[in-house]
Amino acid sequence: MAQHLSGVERIGLERCPIPVLKNIYRVASLLHDAGKLSDDFYNYMKSVWEKGDAASKQHVDHSSAGGRIIEVMGGKKLAAYLIAAAIYSHHGLQDCIDADTGESLSEKRWKKEIQYDTVIQRFFQICDLNQFKQYVIEAYKDGEKLDRQIYAFADGKGGQGHVFGSGSFYRGMFERLLLSLLMDSDWTDSGTWMDPLASSQSHLQERDDIWEKAMMNFENYMNTLKQNKESSILDVYRSEISLQCQKMSELSAAVFRLNVPTGGGKTLSSLRYGLYCAKRHHKKHIFYVAPYNSILEQNAEAIRKAVGNSQWVLEHHCNVFYEDEKDEEAYRKLTENWSSPIIVTTAVQMLNTLFSSEKSSIRRMYSLCDSVIIFDEVQAFPAKCTELFNLAVNFLSVFCNTSVVLCSATQPSVVRLKENNVFNCREMVEASPLYEEGFKRVVIEDRTEDIPGGMSVEELSEFTLRAFEAYDSVLVIVNTKKCAKDTFEYLQKAVPEDCLLFHLSTNMCPTHRKKVLEEIKKALSDKKEKEGPFDKKRVICVSTQLVEAGVDFSFNCVIRSMAGLDNVIQAAGRCNRHKSLPYLGKVYIVKLSKEAENTDPMTEICLAKEALEALLCDYRKAPEKYGQTLDSEAAVHVYYEQYYQKLRLRDQHYTRYPYLDWQTNLVELLGDNPVGVNMYRREHSGKMVQSCLNQAFKTAGDAFQVIEEDQKISVVVPYDEIACQALDILDNPYTSLSERKKALRRLQLYCVGVSPALAAKLGDDGIREHGTEGIKVLNMAYYDEKIGITENRH
Repeated sequence: MAQHLSGVERIGLERCPIPVLKNIYRVASLLHDAGKLSDDFYNYMKSVWEKGDAASKQHVDHSSAGGRIIEVMGGKKLAAYLIAAAIYSHHGLQDCIDADTGESLSEKRWKKEIQYDTVIQRFFQICDLNQFKQYVIEAYKDGEKLDRQIYAFADGKGGQGHVFGSGSFYRGMFERLLLSLLMDSDWTDSGTWMDPLASSQSHLQERDDIWEKAMMNFENYMNTLKQNKESSILDVYRSEISLQCQKMSELSAAVFRLNVPTGGGKTLSSLRYGLYCAKRHHKKHIFYVAPYNSILEQNAEAIRKAVGNSQWVLEHHCNVFYEDEKDEEAYRKLTENWSSPIIVTTAVQMLNTLFSSEKSSIRRMYSLCDSVIIFDEVQAFPAKCTELFNLAVNFLSVFCNTSVVLCSATQPSVVRLKENNVFNCREMVEASPLYEEGFKRVVIEDRTEDIPGGMSVEELSEFTLRAFEAYDSVLVIVNTKKCAKDTFEYLQKAVPEDCLLFHLSTNMCPTHRKKVLEEIKKALSDKKEKEGPFDKKRVICVSTQLVEAGVDFSFNCVIRSMAGLDNVIQAAGRCNRHKSLPYLGKVYIVKLSKEAENTDPMTEICLAKEALEALLCDYRKAPEKYGQTLDSEAAVHVYYEQYYQKLRLRDQHYTRYPYLDWQTNLVELLGDNPVGVNMYRREHSGKMVQSCLNQAFKTAGDAFQVIEEDQKISVVVPYDEIACQALDILDNPYTSLSERKKALRRLQLYCVGVSPALAAKLGDDGIREHGTEGIKVLNMAYYDEKIGITENRH
């Protein structure tokens, strides 16, 4: 036991990225497993040693004792509350106050019957009492220092309220950070019994050497790109933007907004900033975060090429799979705590690390400190997460020495909220009319008033065919899978013979979608036999918004069903993408009828449509206000003002992530938790809560989802031989556990989320249970090679 406690102490102190947390962490690490010194735990472990798997499974509370020890020694100090909560929660998040019962976490733990006297006697036999008391004193001093820092930033700004967040929220974030270190160090030390190298991480000098080499490789890569193509004015602009980003690396911790037009090279420019900042300020990691796997996979490859060593880059998302078992195990270990120099991951993984109750997510959080985080396409993050995201950015940049870059061609960060704004966000690149004009590739045209009440599917299809005759390649993006399917099926009967027609939606499994995307890219790049003004094959693609951001293909014309202005501008990024046309590409905004496209269940899309409609109305009256173009900074600013105003009218706290069960929101649950505090007072005869840590961590963490699942059922599509072989492995009762795990991971690339309504229509004939894992498999009679899952058997 003494060896484990000292091991957890050592590992955590080595990895602790915040100096003011180290003494607090030391006490938590030494106390976290004190409860294992009880006779009850000893007898349980003796039974396990003697009987092995035959020993009866039982839960012996070993986390209450350590928390109670620090509460007795510590009194009402912030450090004591942080330490106790971390110990109580190191096997799973807990609420500091239960809003259902009004009971505090401390009260619950003091009610438990444990051998407290035995534990404390034995603990101070393996840990010197006087030395431990000194550790506690140092921890309390740092707790007070920490509280002063929080107060100075959040609570001490006279008259500003919670403009940049509340002190309670940031205390809660420090608690999660402490818990992250404790969990990771505990699991790592336990793992070293089987793998002595499990606790090793690269030292500062090794990481600095990596940044030095990566910078050199990056500069060589950029020079090679220049040499292999003819220089243009756009290359000059991209170089200027990139050098401005590099210059900003002089600041150790800051928040930047990188707002450059599509084609401005923001991925490589932000990476250049990240590398120079990491080297100059000895950062531990560089994170590149994107909302969609399509962007991630594409840019991960670009980052690997640019830094010149794929071993430095960890790509972490659900589509990563290794056939070799050793490679798969090495990958799993790297994803446990994000120890690689450069991590490329999804917004879902990143936001879960900050807010989810999943233990694997909490464990990684400390790796975000003392790093560089590049958030790409931030406008695509859900509006309900806005204030949580802002507060996380503040916590990381103000308290954790992390630099944050917010990248987009259309950013909502310009909108000022009543509370919980991003603090001191600077422009990374100064706006320039030269850049705006130079990177202009399209003209956006408003056609929403063409047909009163909006276009039907037939009218949208006919409009598409007319655009096709004029432009030869057309991308149609709509808001619902049904509309995409109906439009595609109408066009199937109407397109000319020389038209290649494609459909994309999430009714197709990821492997199928990837195959179709490759076919589209090939069709758009292949030359026609007959040369002319349009020298590529004639293509129409009908898609949902999954192709809207980051997919590297280029159509001559894009038609976008009404959504938000950010959606329109992102869709425009798929038009004349490389400015290769001798003229500006065309982007049409169209309005569809409710029968063609019912978006009523899609709250954020509906509000975005209303905000865009208000902007378009004003634009028609005075286009000069917007520089005669709908993708101007002025238009984006007005759009987001309208959008957030409409969100607040619907629910004034919508951007705080509503939690309807308790008529509150996650910002409150992770801050002052007024619902829990009021219940505490009610159940304690009006007595005020004594603790300064009252958050409902578990309730908020359980509720948090970046993407609402809407009770969707995951169904495997046996689309090809690889999927069928994986299912055969699961069918075989003699396959090993590792083979079954590998098969399940492989099948992630064949899963489609099916609504309960569609699942009911498919019935037992369409979906069947498979194997002991209980996975659901689609009958391929209900899968169409063009559109994916269908309601009707074919």
